[in-house]
Amino acid sequence: MAKTHDALLSLITGINKWQGNYGKIPDELYKGMLLFIEQTAASKAQPPVDLYHLLQILHRPSKEWGIPDLQDHYPEDAPLLEEFIGLTPDADEFLNRYVSPQDAEQQTMYEILKYCREEDRQLQQEYTRIRTFLSNPKNAVVTSFQLSQFADTFLDIQLTNLIKQCYEEITPAVANFRKCPHCGWTLEYKNDRWRCNKEDICHLLADFERMSSFDFGRERVLRLVPGIQRFVLLPGISELRIAERLIHKGYQVELYPNVDEYDLLVSGDGKSIFLDVKDFRDPRTLANFFNHQSHAYLEKYKNKCLIVVPNYRSQLFASYRERSMNLLNETARACIEMIMEKEIESTLKKVFL
Repeated sequence: MAKTHDALLSLITGINKWQGNYGKIPDELYKGMLLFIEQTAASKAQPPVDLYHLLQILHRPSKEWGIPDLQDHYPEDAPLLEEFIGLTPDADEFLNRYVSPQDAEQQTMYEILKYCREEDRQLQQEYTRIRTFLSNPKNAVVTSFQLSQFADTFLDIQLTNLIKQCYEEITPAVANFRKCPHCGWTLEYKNDRWRCNKEDICHLLADFERMSSFDFGRERVLRLVPGIQRFVLLPGISELRIAERLIHKGYQVELYPNVDEYDLLVSGDGKSIFLDVKDFRDPRTLANFFNHQSHAYLEKYKNKCLIVVPNYRSQLFASYRERSMNLLNETARACIEMIMEKEIESTLKKVFL
């Protein structure tokens, strides 16, 4: 099992580095290929004969690779590579779960979290303000002045710098982009269609017939880096929508309580419960996330937190919640209660009886 995990991690890390510089093949990619060959030796699958053969194989669904028990780490129907995109969204999710925070795609968010959590600080309000700002579609693409206006309100220069690192400049290319009608980020024309980042989940959620260009005049323009768009903005839109709806229903809601130990704390009539929004592309990936956690980590969910899956995930996978719950191991199943976003209000009525 450890070797399967290491093979995937080496391949994804290696390809990620290679995409940044095709002139040099990274050591991780060679290591990943050797581990891949070793893992396929036990099956009847034909192992790759060279790197280019390996890349061809990685364009196929993972169940065709011939690696035993791979589904415990990676979705069976997902390839690792996709034409015109490179590493798939599933590969990004794997990397995001298993690499050190410093190497993850949204590393700056981890740095902000770590900084705000340090014992001598406990910057709850600051963290909530930053996370809320990054979760708002209006702030997905901003001018340099708008970003500075927000970032400079923090007296702590370290936080100011980290907020600015969540963005990248796109001024020379801005005329080639369109504004995503769902998340406000940049649509790019690839393979005969407009796409919003790799997964392009926004296509399900908004009318792509109504697209507008960005009009910032001569100002410098910045957008959220792709990892922040995928792992902070998209789930954040769901989190803020849920919070707004519950406040409207008369509940008290705190965002990112205990400096992001959970996503929401919902209170009413002297009772309270935590909600954690988990936005994974594949129900197996969500189950694997919990299956690989320690018992101590899972205990924080037992009887005090509901796992909430955004509604749009069931548009891609029918019976998403049921599939994911069925794939949990015994330890995880004893601690996890999972609901779809549309079930929140009916579930809370039972909790607050």
